[in-house]
Amino acid sequence: MTFNHYANLFLKFKERELKNSTFEKYKSIIDLRLLPIFKDQPISDIKTSDIKLWLLDIEDVGGKSKRIYISVLKGIFDEALYDELIEKNPVSRIRPPKMDKPPIHPFTSQEVIDIIESAHMDNYRNYLNIAFFTGMRSGEIIGLKKEDIDLKNKILQVRRTRSRFGESEPKTRGSNRDIPILDSLFPLIENLYNSHDHDYLFKTQYNEPYRDTNVFVDRYWKPSLQSLNIPYRRPYNTRHTYATNMLYRNLVTPVELAQLLGHSSTQMVFDVYVSYLDQNYKAFDRSISIYS
Repeated sequence: MTFNHYANLFLKFKERELKNSTFEKYKSIIDLRLLPIFKDQPISDIKTSDIKLWLLDIEDVGGKSKRIYISVLKGIFDEALYDELIEKNPVSRIRPPKMDKPPIHPFTSQEVIDIIESAHMDNYRNYLNIAFFTGMRSGEIIGLKKEDIDLKNKILQVRRTRSRFGESEPKTRGSNRDIPILDSLFPLIENLYNSHDHDYLFKTQYNEPYRDTNVFVDRYWKPSLQSLNIPYRRPYNTRHTYATNMLYRNLVTPVELAQLLGHSSTQMVFDVYVSYLDQNYKAFDRSISIYS
């Protein structure tokens, strides 16, 4: 039985288990990465060393992507293992590569002001304000419905996300969360809430919810950064900027920040944001007296 047979079997079983975005990612990995190498080989003939050599030849992605490749491969071989076609899964003997954690580059306070002030399209400007002042992911922002907005108690409820693969639950269970609306952001949210009768907070000119935020990125975000002479960063950096400033200004504890960002634990906060701040000692008060 060939590798291709079990790759197709794996996808068939996973199609109803996974979110559309995850399923499409797995399918892309199989089509573009795995089948060109292993497609017609008998699955029982593929050895651990074959997989290790294949991984060594991959130079265009980092450790995080390779870990996903390994996870998909393991799932495919597991199907053959369950059918007793192989005695052991060759992937189980492969040590996952180290995760590459690229340093974050938050925007400065002045850059945040400049980026927002340069936004002349209403929906884009509103999107930026919510992103910079809540730390929400882009899909969560365009997934907001009016029913998620508690104006009385000034709360945003994150209950879904939108992408080109459709609408789904947020990234993780912890991503379902309530975010306090800051006083400085509240007038914008209230105005946006009352500006139309659509179910979604953000709607297109065609009276439809946004499928994704690519239109913002291509039409406004990239040109804006270029015109402001700000080095390019992904829109996701609005989230990094929110998180680092909340910690740097002692506005929240790491535990509170993890809850606001929708992380299931504080591990990510310490690994990414606290670590970043620890490397920046420019504002450290060197005149302090430790023991008196």
